[in-house]
Amino acid sequence: MSSPTIHPGEITIIMATRGRPEMLAQVFASLKAHTAQKDKVCIWLYVDEDDRVTRDAIEAGKLSDAGIKINWHFGGQTAGLCETQHTLWHNSGHTSEIYMITCDDAVYSTPGWDDVLRDASKQFPDGIFVASPHDPMTADTCTYPIFGWRWLETLQTIFPGHFPYWYDDRWVHQIGELSGRFVWLSIVMNGIRGKGKTRRMRDLPFWARFFQLALDERKTSAKKLIEAMNLDPANKQAALAKADQRATEIEAQQDKKFSDLYAVFQEERFTLHTPEERRAWNPAYFQKESAAVAQMLGYAQQRIAEKKFEEALKFIDATFMSNLRVRQAQDMKVACLRALGRNAEADKLAGEVLAAWPEMNAARRLFRFLGMVASDGKAMVVGFLSGGGKKKK
Repeated sequence: MSSPTIHPGEITIIMATRGRPEMLAQVFASLKAHTAQKDKVCIWLYVDEDDRVTRDAIEAGKLSDAGIKINWHFGGQTAGLCETQHTLWHNSGHTSEIYMITCDDAVYSTPGWDDVLRDASKQFPDGIFVASPHDPMTADTCTYPIFGWRWLETLQTIFPGHFPYWYDDRWVHQIGELSGRFVWLSIVMNGIRGKGKTRRMRDLPFWARFFQLALDERKTSAKKLIEAMNLDPANKQAALAKADQRATEIEAQQDKKFSDLYAVFQEERFTLHTPEERRAWNPAYFQKESAAVAQMLGYAQQRIAEKKFEEALKFIDATFMSNLRVRQAQDMKVACLRALGRNAEADKLAGEVLAAWPEMNAARRLFRFLGMVASDGKAMVVGFLSGGGKKKK
């Protein structure tokens, strides 16, 4: 431990809950039954201010016994889970050695789960690791990520904040693999009703592709963690080289793994909302999607500056899977196609761009001329009236 404020062996559970007090009571019961060192475990929960169902259950005393200390936070509904979890981490005081991110519909099925976690953390005395219990529903993904304290202190965030749903767990899982600090645990977390439906789910093909193409950000995070590890110079260089190699392998694989048709199937399978609800205007979702589109176009612009036009096209095409249509994205694609010698495609797209965003060049030239004449004429009149046109005596 390099921080005197960290309490060895202390575990903080971070969870957002909404409208499911009966399920949450089952989670609490499993914690009470299976936590070994209850005095070293606490839970922080985020409850939306408008969640009357949960608040009534709390006030009625139905959610008062988990065998561990319970801390409630009431706040506004956020655009994604990341914001709630980040708030709880900050409110917790940053004193625990280990942080576990979980949900209100999964129970702790392994007796002494907390001791298993403490034993695993001893492999990483510098506090930099991410671990995962076994989730029978999604066995290949870090569904309930568990972080060492220094991982969070180094990156200053639990999740990246890009996603309105899904992908946060895969994001940190991949960072853990790139940094060589991911570990599976012999802890089982069982869903109370299996794999349920997902709120906020829409435009899954776009978000799946965005996740793939934002690999550079995950690689940067992994390297930041490696730099913070207690490693000698030779081992640190080896870890950095391995992160680069693994990132190259992932990048080569991800184009083959992407299928927009499969993403549509997954959306229809797991979304909680009807097509009409998904098409409805949602300002919070729009902010998330527009920020992600802007990030993809930023990556594209960088590749264009480096004359990597084929790579730039991947990022530009990803934005076309979103609900947003951006003129600059179309212009970038035209420029890339021309640079690659695909002039027929470029001409066709340029025509479509003009049809969608008429430039009215003739009218603009006329207006610029009239504006210039009006501005110059006004300057002459003002000059004359201010004395510039009077005859000297």
